[in-house]
Amino acid sequence: MSDANSWYQQGNEMMMQKKNEDAIIAYDKALEIDPSNTSAWNNKGIAMLRLKKYQEAIDCYDKALELNPNHANAWYNKAKALRDLAQTYLDKANTDRVSAAKLINQALAIFDSAHACYDKGDALSSQKM
Repeated sequence: MSDANSWYQQGNEMMMQKKNEDAIIAYDKALEIDPSNTSAWNNKGIAMLRLKKYQEAIDCYDKALELNPNHANAWYNKAKALRDLAQTYLDKANTDRVSAAKLINQALAIFDSAHACYDKGDALSSQKM
């Protein structure tokens, strides 16, 4: 395969089969050919999120949003990744009493960012109706 769309479609097929690592490889190939493919960035983020690679997922959504700030799904997906990342801080706070206050504060800040992303996605979605 030499075109970005074929690699993108292969990534989507891998995602449907829950082969997230393979999907990421295919999306990376698509993005090597066409780094401005917002859907490939968004879907790569979904695959990263499924692997619990929250920061990598957020980075993918940020790239998609840099290319298209009106991509409602990328805003929603980023919000979910932020929420999941914040939850990891809360989970760690439950076991690390020494750092609990700091971890909880970090989680709350991330939850605030997630809420802002959900709001942006909602606003964009309602504009399309």
